[in-house]
Amino acid sequence: MSKRFKINTEKPKAEYQPTIAPQKQPPIEFFDDSDLNRRQKIFCWTAVNNPRMSLSEAARVAGYKDPRQASYQLMRNPKVKQEFNFLMSEVKKKYELNHDRAVQDLYDIRDEALKSGSFNAAIAAQNALLKVGGLVVEKKEVRFGKIDQMSREEVENRLKQLMGEELLEIEAKDIVVNPQDAPPSPQEKQ
Repeated sequence: MSKRFKINTEKPKAEYQPTIAPQKQPPIEFFDDSDLNRRQKIFCWTAVNNPRMSLSEAARVAGYKDPRQASYQLMRNPKVKQEFNFLMSEVKKKYELNHDRAVQDLYDIRDEALKSGSFNAAIAAQNALLKVGGLVVEKKEVRFGKIDQMSREEVENRLKQLMGEELLEIEAKDIVVNPQDAPPSPQEKQ
């Protein structure tokens, strides 16, 4: 006995974020001073404002009878192409990453993290702000070579160079090189 199952092949349509404005149709100001007709303007607006819509679908929304052929012809029209590219450049400017925007985003992240009690995220955002502001500088030094290949005097001299003279005022007798040479601890004596 075989059962037939209906498989749902439709993908759920996720919401998109309009790139130019929340309206589906362009505002009336958009139709001023242009060489394009109303359908051409709607086509450009729709194609740019809804990033998930194909050019054919944008032509259908604009009111063309044969949207596939119309979208092809429209994109070959230099004036339509110029308007389309202009709107795309406006979108890119809107979402462009620059220093001021990045800093403002970090402030927002920090403030929201503090409000929600996510202190690790707030600290990370604050550290990023300090780095952007130049108040904290990460200095990493990569050294090649092995300490095993150096003599005791070379190690002490190198530590003096790196840490400064005052930090290494420890007498040489307090430094244990080999654990076998170390004096027995109080626990080992018992």
